[in-house]
Amino acid sequence: MILDCSNYESTKKSILDIFSTTEDKLTSFLQSINPFESIYKPAEEVLYEEACDVLGHPRDNISVVWFHGTRTEDASRFNELGILTKSEARKFIEPRLKELSEGMESFGSNPFSISISGKQGDHDEGPFAFLMRDVAIHAPSPNHNYLDSPEMVEDIAGTLLGENYSQLVNSFKEISAPCLVSFTSESKGYEVPQALLYLKLVEDGEAHFEAASSANTFFDSENVIVLPNRIKSVEIIGNV
Repeated sequence: MILDCSNYESTKKSILDIFSTTEDKLTSFLQSINPFESIYKPAEEVLYEEACDVLGHPRDNISVVWFHGTRTEDASRFNELGILTKSEARKFIEPRLKELSEGMESFGSNPFSISISGKQGDHDEGPFAFLMRDVAIHAPSPNHNYLDSPEMVEDIAGTLLGENYSQLVNSFKEISAPCLVSFTSESKGYEVPQALLYLKLVEDGEAHFEAASSANTFFDSENVIVLPNRIKSVEIIGNV
């Protein structure tokens, strides 16, 4: 069983398969329930519990498709190396940025020094990913778009050039392309409820992207490389 939230149709098909139900039964269920009334449980938890009662418990051994957004000069490296942790990726990115920064002027202090100090340790190693493909492409975490500029690139650029970091970031963007890497991981149990919430919001009339944003959740590999055999696709994204 695979939960694939690439779009609305793939999410719905996944839920139908996971619960071994029909589209009519799923639609009837989504129309009949109001999970937002509860003050004791999140809507997605209410939805999942009611879905198990009405549709039956889902099948075991569910795999989840996740979406990791970044930029790359060579997309084929993901199929060779997998998705690296931050410290491993830094071994490739930092020398490249130092090379690109030759001849650029450094001035002022690093504007990212405070955020960098808060990222020390294994808790920030990742790799990280999004459940909803649309969110991975268009609306990452607040104030940052990983397809436009990975945080690590900005952090290193700030360390090398201080307030002039944007010159180096722009040079890196010129030689790289936005890339979305999808991979699978065994379900930890919280993903299917989020997918149900997404379908419910769309059923209630919310636009697909807004529903995906509200229902999105995250994956943290917790300092373990996502190996190449888990990667489904490597996609260059245009018009980000």
